[in-house]
Order: sequence, then C-alpha cells, then structure tokens
Amino acid sequence: MLSKAELKTLKSLHESKGRSAERLFLAEGLKLIAELLGAYSCALLIVSEELELEVKALLSTYPPKEYPKRVEVVPRSFEWGRISSLKQPQGAMAAFSLPEVDEALPQTPSGLSLFLDRVQDPGNLGTILRTADWYGVRDVFLAPGTADPYAPKVVQATMGALARVHLHRLSEPLSFLRQYEGELLGTFLGGEDLYTAKLPSSDASALLIMGNEGQGIQPEIEALVQRRLTIPPYPRGGGHTESLNVAIATAILLSELRRRG
Repeated sequence: MLSKAELKTLKSLHESKGRSAERLFLAEGLKLIAELLGAYSCALLIVSEELELEVKALLSTYPPKEYPKRVEVVPRSFEWGRISSLKQPQGAMAAFSLPEVDEALPQTPSGLSLFLDRVQDPGNLGTILRTADWYGVRDVFLAPGTADPYAPKVVQATMGALARVHLHRLSEPLSFLRQYEGELLGTFLGGEDLYTAKLPSSDASALLIMGNEGQGIQPEIEALVQRRLTIPPYPRGGGHTESLNVAIATAILLSELRRRG
C-alpha cells in the first residue's frame, strides 16, 4: 500500500525540483514502461489489479537484475489522478532513477548527431527525441535552456526513445561545439536549399543544430555553424507561414540527411 508520504513524493516528480531532489522520473503506460525497463533502474512500479497478470507475464521476459525494486498493486478504485499527469491514466506508472550527471565534456561521436539549442516546449522535445530514435540518431546534445527531457510530458512523447537515445546535458555548449571534430550544420531562413546542398556522408561526424522555437539559434552558436541550411517552402514564390515547427523541421532535415547519407 502506498503511504501518503509516497503519494506526495510521486506527485513531486511532476516538477523539476522534485525530480532533482529524489533523482527519479515518471513514466506511465505498460508499453512505455516496458521500453524503459533495462535502460533505467526502476525504483517502483505501480499497477492496477486488473493488469497484475499482464505485468507478471511482462516481467518474466526480463532478467532478474532488471526487475523493479518494488511492485505495488493497487485496487481498481485507486485514484490515479492523485499522481498521474494524464487525462486518462493507463493503470500503470513507474518511477525510474535519473542517470548520473557526467560533468566531462563529451567526445565527438561518429555519424550524425543532434544539438538542441533551448528547445523549450516539452511536446516538441519529446517528438524530436522520438524522431531521432526513428532515424538512428543515438546522441542528442542539450544546451542550457532546453526543456527537461525527464519531465512527464517529454517522457510520454518520446514513446520509449529514451531507452536508445543517449542524452548529453551540456553545461558548456560553446566549449563542446568548439572542440567538436566534425561538420556543424544549422538551420536558417536564408541558408542553402536542403535539397540541393552538399550534405555529409553517413559515416562522417556531423552535428545538426536546431534552435529555439521563437528565436532560432543563438548568435554565439550561429557564429560556429559551418553549413547553413534551409527547408524551402512550396511554392517558392507564393505566400506561406513564416516558419516550420521545430519538431517538424527536425524530422524533414533528418529524413533528407539519412536519404542522401
């Protein structure tokens, strides 16, 4: 049975302060939880009694070392709204341990990687991470000011991508970019046409930089970009919206980079 103190702790994990204090984050829904088991240590799994047999069958497919440290079965009458962020709770919630913070400057990974400069909307960030997973981008670098990747809305939007995409939360983004041993690509309204520009090969180290929803790439980072790209509108001379949503733009760019890489 969950105590009042435990319910309060779970509720606190919806806020950045609570996640930092407890070193835990939440995931909801059996499918998402199944994706994350093994990639993150599970401190607590809470399931409704009608899912108990399904959960036992699920856990039997994992080695014992990946089992949740504790499984709590709650009655059907349990008020999920007390701890859930979903409008329609799915009867399963897990608290996973946050990864340890590595203060060392990351090395340049091989192949294509992604750098997010102050992408602030949780839905956008979650969608971008899911898209990165789809296109096999294994390293995503997050500049300060980017949304918390372990906030509930982001975690839910990733659809399990957090199990495969390696996140690097940078404290010194400019230092990282200056020592990056590969091509720095940035998106701008006045850049080269994505569909005719020369793009890096799939085995070359390249970093695609995506900027803030309203302000784009900040000037200090823009100065380091080596190839400026733009997604051309259609028709080119006709009226159209000012810009694309950052998550949609990221998907288009990654698709073309993979297609021609």
